Amino acid sequence: MKAYGVQDLEEFASRIAELQASLNPPSVAGEFVAYTDGACFGNPSGNGGWAAAVFQGLDAYWHLFGHLSSTSNNRAEALGVLGALEWVPPGSVLRLHSDSELTVRQLQGRYKVRANADIWALIQSVRADKRIDLRPEWVRGHADDPLNDLADRLSKLGARNGRIEDLDGHAVPQRRLQPAAEPPELAGLQPRTDWERDFVTSVRDQLRRGRSLSDKQRAVLDRIRAAAQS
Repeated sequence: MKAYGVQDLEEFASRIAELQASLNPPSVAGEFVAYTDGACFGNPSGNGGWAAAVFQGLDAYWHLFGHLSSTSNNRAEALGVLGALEWVPPGSVLRLHSDSELTVRQLQGRYKVRANADIWALIQSVRADKRIDLRPEWVRGHADDPLNDLADRLSKLGARNGRIEDLDGHAVPQRRLQPAAEPPELAGLQPRTDWERDFVTSVRDQLRRGRSLSDKQRAVLDRIRAAAQS
């Protein structure tokens, strides 16, 4: 198999510089939401694309994506994360969503990085140097989440080396694609263990699908909240 990923970081850096010159990136620290993804046609070693749909509040948004001439799905996924980190100003809070469980658990420190060390070294370096309060969250793929679907479409657009105008043949209805608010049942919740994080993620998915919580689930949430405050 031929070598792949050799030009990934060079192509990524060139594309980020192009986006920063044309899209007026944010300059003041704040709270941001990002949905990231990566794609590779002919994984590994085929054309690929990385993507990060970044939002601040209700009116500010940036749809970032780039082309990779020869990469893998996992490398493209990681570059989507790097794109979001590069975009937000130092000192910001970044709530980052990905449907890659591997990516999220590596960001949480639950999985050790065993591949693509060049990209992950940059992720950790940018995160630390910019003092980003990164809050990774796994989202279920192919579950009709419009923002996760947007990131998927952007990454495939990057793999095709397309333009934003080519996204499904029309411009994205930006104002209808805003991050979902945190369910009030989870407001202020700070899970501390892996089990608590997995439980809260499952409950969040359930609530966003319009399903109510059981008394047992509410009791567990109350215990998690009380433990964090003790």
